[in-house]
Amino acid sequence: MNDRKKVREKSELLKIRAFQKSKYDQYALTSMTAYCIFWLQEWNIPTSLENIAIASHRLFPVKFAMVGWSEFPDITRTNRTVLQMRPKYRNLASSSASQGVFLNQNGIAEAKSLIAKIGPPIFEGEDPIKLTSADLKAERGSGKARTIHPEDIVAKVRKSQLFDLYTHSRFDEAEAIHLIGMLDVYDHTPSTQKRKKLKEFIDAASELGDKTIFEFLNQVESRFADYLKK
Repeated sequence: MNDRKKVREKSELLKIRAFQKSKYDQYALTSMTAYCIFWLQEWNIPTSLENIAIASHRLFPVKFAMVGWSEFPDITRTNRTVLQMRPKYRNLASSSASQGVFLNQNGIAEAKSLIAKIGPPIFEGEDPIKLTSADLKAERGSGKARTIHPEDIVAKVRKSQLFDLYTHSRFDEAEAIHLIGMLDVYDHTPSTQKRKKLKEFIDAASELGDKTIFEFLNQVESRFADYLKK
């Protein structure tokens, strides 16, 4: 086994180098948090909210910093993200106020998937952690995990004709056909399902912190309120 499982003190988290924003900007907060929890567990550091918040902020500062105080981690955002990782939602982790947060097989697979894309953490004054293909082998558990990631949903929204109308100041021309095209449903799809699909889109934008798409989808919800109640 390589040095991936090196035991560390939690104070060493302050020596982790931050990734460049362009390297992680498109990924979901839950994926990045799974990445952090994975490494905390590897290093035998307690996976408390505080430690997760520090690790997340050190690795992904743009996504996990406090608004207006970029030098400090936003533990509220971390807590909200951890809640989204529970079995009821993303099914990536379970948590306990006294014991910390623990990834299930789906969460480990999510973490390893991101490690394969952006690499392992790097500490100041140390060589990069060496990983083998076996280290990155990701196997999801038998529990149902969401297969469509937030970044995929947001990318789909950006490519939609409805969003194109919005960005070109022609939103007043938008019709129901544009909405069902973006949601990938049918006109005869029950309204409850259409609303559920739109909520999934809004949640995805919120999870990624994409303010433009979040605002757009809220305007969509307002514009088509009557149609979504039929």
